[in-house]
Amino acid sequence: MKISEFNYNLSEKMIAKYPPKKRGTSNLLVLDKKSGDMQHRKYFNIPEYIKEGDIVVLNETKVLNSRTFFLTPKGKKVEVLFLEDRGENTWFCLIGRAKNVKLSDILICEDIQIRVERREENGFLIEFVYGNAFDLFNRYGHTPLPPYMKRKDKQSDKERYNTVFSSIPGAVAAPTASLNLTEEILHEIENKGGKIVKIELRVGWGTFAPIREENIEEHQIHKEYINVSHEACQSINECKGRVWAFGTTVARALESAYSQKERKLLSYFGYTDLYIYPGYEWRVVDVLVTNFHMPDSSLILLVSSFAGKESIKKAYEQAIDRGYKFLSYGDSMLIK
Repeated sequence: MKISEFNYNLSEKMIAKYPPKKRGTSNLLVLDKKSGDMQHRKYFNIPEYIKEGDIVVLNETKVLNSRTFFLTPKGKKVEVLFLEDRGENTWFCLIGRAKNVKLSDILICEDIQIRVERREENGFLIEFVYGNAFDLFNRYGHTPLPPYMKRKDKQSDKERYNTVFSSIPGAVAAPTASLNLTEEILHEIENKGGKIVKIELRVGWGTFAPIREENIEEHQIHKEYINVSHEACQSINECKGRVWAFGTTVARALESAYSQKERKLLSYFGYTDLYIYPGYEWRVVDVLVTNFHMPDSSLILLVSSFAGKESIKKAYEQAIDRGYKFLSYGDSMLIK
């Protein structure tokens, strides 16, 4: 299957640069994956689709203020994006303007110092010499907005680029399908008989990586850390209704934790490299809430696998015609 089959024209004006003024007020395209029927609603209408016995699964990861700026020994300013904690004060990072950085350099951000240890793939391993990541992120860190927003972060992004229930620090990108959930919407979901279950997937920078191979089967998918607890598995395995995944991150985590041998979810923490594209047999997720994705991303392949390539194509065409906003701060789909 060719990645070009999933292409569409994503213009600059379609990309949401800022969140809606109020959470929960964004547009919602409701797609029936069996009939192909579509409705145009608002995000706050989601509880209307909840049925007694449904399980609603959320990703409670929290985005770190991991975008930072340091000075090199020669006084050059470089951007350092902290991606993964490797333990013992060591992190894997991306460094912008890396040509200004040499191995063993000490980089300085106010009273924080890091040493560039070695190259690894497209990034660097660094070690803290003075200070630590917690202090750095809290005092000097910026929200790591996706590059396609093409703007500097604002103070408000620290709140709005996280969900209202985020609690486990570790992600460098938000589980965007949940950004418009409010406490009121969550209460309405429970009042309708839905049970809320939380898992963790630390969204990595690889989520923005385009698929460059023409044949999608040749793509090497990025790995992400997941934690699906025994309690979460038990609730989902005993579900009498439907399993809702709020976001592709939740979908990927749940499908990764499914045991074909046991025919149920088993608790799991560690990395997943599950690659979901058309032809994948879904085992856990019945309903998916998701945003509108890049045309060359693994995420549009995942939603096309869930709803069908042609249905997603038609849904995206309608969304474009109606002026929906796309990507992280944009509008959403409910696929049932």
